[in-house]
Amino acid sequence: MKIFKINPQTGFNEICEIIRPSDEGRNLMKKKSAINFFLIKDLRSPAANILKQDALSVGAELVTNRDVILGGANSAALLMATDAQVLALAKKEAAQDFGLKNLAKFLKSPFKKPQRAQIMGVVNVNEDSFNAASRVNEKSGIARIEEMIEQGAEYIDVGAVSSRPGSKYVGREVEFARLEKIVAEIYRLNLHEKAIFSLDSFDAYCLEYALNHGFKMINDITANASLATLAARYDAQFCMMHMQGDPATMQIAPKYNDLIGEISDFFEQKIVLARELGAKKIVLDVGIGFGKTAEQNLLLIKHLEHFLKFDCPLLVGASRKSVINHYYKSEVKERLPGSLYLHLKAFENGAQIIRTHDVAEHKQLFNMHEAMSQATLW
Repeated sequence: MKIFKINPQTGFNEICEIIRPSDEGRNLMKKKSAINFFLIKDLRSPAANILKQDALSVGAELVTNRDVILGGANSAALLMATDAQVLALAKKEAAQDFGLKNLAKFLKSPFKKPQRAQIMGVVNVNEDSFNAASRVNEKSGIARIEEMIEQGAEYIDVGAVSSRPGSKYVGREVEFARLEKIVAEIYRLNLHEKAIFSLDSFDAYCLEYALNHGFKMINDITANASLATLAARYDAQFCMMHMQGDPATMQIAPKYNDLIGEISDFFEQKIVLARELGAKKIVLDVGIGFGKTAEQNLLLIKHLEHFLKFDCPLLVGASRKSVINHYYKSEVKERLPGSLYLHLKAFENGAQIIRTHDVAEHKQLFNMHEAMSQATLW
């Protein structure tokens, strides 16, 4: 007999290749191979006591406040359960009162992480983007786009106005003048057939022009649900981003009473409106750097899995942003290592689309990540 301590992140199916359990046994045990954490706030004492007993009955655990058993005030609790226990508990709580029906609904959410990252290259057709290296004109922009596609970008995000902290919108006429020729050239060269093109804009006129020229994604930092009609008309993806305030004011003392809860409620309302207007391909962006402190940005990436409950692809763009400078003083051109780290963590926590200025470096990162996950001793 030989015994090995192996990485708990090793894929369950990979380990089963050497063990060779029955298919039925593999499917059953896979649901028990990982522990989920659910933080529950404002839990009433009666609900906590019911949930505690139900959790124990299915083999799960609930960590509660010390005074819950005495009928104390509402408190927080931590539910720890495997996938199988989550499903069993959801059935039980669906029949309970004290708000536990809402918990049952939440536990039934898919929380499905993507198998691989899709890289979105950033091209800025302006002169004031925070990353000077990303600024292009019509001629250099086409060359940059072709290079990014060659490097492995599946998306290209074109922007003609800056949304850096403190910036102000330049207006439709200026935005359209900047993007008109490069969008037309992208279409003429059939580049839109080699990658999914996105326009980073909230102006309906500019967006429709791009959609008429082969673009397949609306990337709206204002999450204006009315743009869903455009997305529906062109069968385009519609990315809605969370931002507190606007670019001119968003970084002036951002404050939340409940960071995850407030952004979650924001998306819930926006998704309902967008779907009512016909949008079917919705993407969500928590808005790293848009009305958040450095720590809030990290917390959103750390707990990104919560937003998988909406069953929409998640986009994260932390590329070279000031959150990196907060923890390690650096110029924009020096922030590649921090960008790679944040984006890797974002992917591990549920992000599917990674928006970056550095396509080749990210492609290398995620190729190595995939190779590591597939490497096996057996």
